Amino acid sequence: MTMKRFTGIQRIIQNTFRKILLIAITFLSISMPVLATNSTAHLQGAFGPLHHWPIIPIAMMLMPDGRVFTYGTNLAGAQGAKMYYVVWDPSLGTGSNAFTVLPNITDTDIFCAGQSIIPATGQALIVGGDALVNGQRNYANSDVNIFDPATETLIRQSHQMAYKRWYATTVALPNGEHTILGGRNDRYFAGNATLPATAASYSPIPEVRAIDGSWRSLTTASNDYAYGALGSASWYYPRAWVNPQGKIFILGHYDAAYTLDISSTGTITKYKTTKPKAGRWELPSVMFSPGKILSLRRNQIAVIVNINDNADPTVTSAGTVSMERLYGNATVLADGKVWVNGGSSTGNNLTGATLTSELWNPITNTWTATANASAVRLYHSASILLPDATVMTGGGGAPGPIKQMNGEIYYPPYLFKTDGSGELAQRPTIIDAPSNTITWGQDFSIEANETIHRITLLRLGAVTHNIDVEVRFFDLPLSQPNSIVTVQSPATANIAPPGFYQLFVWNSSGVPSIAKIIHIH
Repeated sequence: MTMKRFTGIQRIIQNTFRKILLIAITFLSISMPVLATNSTAHLQGAFGPLHHWPIIPIAMMLMPDGRVFTYGTNLAGAQGAKMYYVVWDPSLGTGSNAFTVLPNITDTDIFCAGQSIIPATGQALIVGGDALVNGQRNYANSDVNIFDPATETLIRQSHQMAYKRWYATTVALPNGEHTILGGRNDRYFAGNATLPATAASYSPIPEVRAIDGSWRSLTTASNDYAYGALGSASWYYPRAWVNPQGKIFILGHYDAAYTLDISSTGTITKYKTTKPKAGRWELPSVMFSPGKILSLRRNQIAVIVNINDNADPTVTSAGTVSMERLYGNATVLADGKVWVNGGSSTGNNLTGATLTSELWNPITNTWTATANASAVRLYHSASILLPDATVMTGGGGAPGPIKQMNGEIYYPPYLFKTDGSGELAQRPTIIDAPSNTITWGQDFSIEANETIHRITLLRLGAVTHNIDVEVRFFDLPLSQPNSIVTVQSPATANIAPPGFYQLFVWNSSGVPSIAKIIHIH
């Protein structure tokens, strides 16, 4: 059984690069915007044309084979992800033939579930979701499902969670296990003539999924304020990452931060000095560098939370964004900059909604305006980095003011010539990179068709509800430019959790290759 699984992974990795080589070609011919000769695309990037989706893609996961696994609504764009899910193959473009609509035979409604990529297999882990009780939605389930990209099937697991969870966060651990945090357990229902009223309840006890699928509860790590009933919606997709010490750092939605030790039955500790400004659960946070998190907070404030030290994390300013981007998305690009798009200054409505986007540079700690989209992205939208270094952004609605069964491709500035022509720059090509699984602190070689000046590494994304705790970015040190170079993978699993990563090489003009997806385990 183990050998067959490993062989499957190798096959996926070996076939990925061939498929991904087609992605850029297809995008350039189908989705590329028409730009003027005095284009500012090299400064602001550009959007491709709006294209249709079979569902509202409120959740997106990049698979090791380069395809995007999505779920969220039924085929009418309504709540109820029990019946269908969709696989998008970017190598086929954005036409209808690029989308495969598949039946959900698990009888689990995965609307607003937690998600992660299983480090050993590259399969998608989906926990919890919606439930229908006495004809009323917005309850929760304790189901666990796995999407297998090799067979394109969603498989319900025999081991369920101990607690029902809706809007839970799933964190991949250094040992290949997963910790599940937060989520609603039940809904508030006012009652009617035939049904009694109920009070909303939550799941303040985390639990850990072992590699074999079994579960254990962290009963001594219960905490309402960190991921339970109190703390103003702290149950709503808690922002959590593994820190360099191997524990879980939790950035509270408002002005607190915590560390979770999952050993034994668990310990949760509140940091005494770390106060990361007042936040909101509708705003995004993302790890843009090892142990460093960019978090959008209230009043257009952005902060950097540094969790690299054993002492309390430090919080420093990351400037101000152009507007309060409630329900917006933050995406780490191939060069380590963070692109923020969508959102509204007032909430999940068109008043205050924006088509603008902006880019944060961690080197200069500055924000710059980027291209305008064609469609607003509010609640239940998502954005994810693709292997061709573009960003797929789509969704919104269910509920919302506009049902957005569509998406757009964003082309970042690094893809364009700097002469204002609006033309795409020539990209380097990876000729050779690891096809087998590598481990931490391992030297490995990369060959390209021209001199390599930079190498970046990003963990595959799994984004929903303006969070993506899977993504991590690394700038791999390079001794000197050459067409064949040797670099070293990240030092430990605490810094780079096991799993699949996009590897980009860069030429002297600052243009990235199409990524090679590699496996670190």
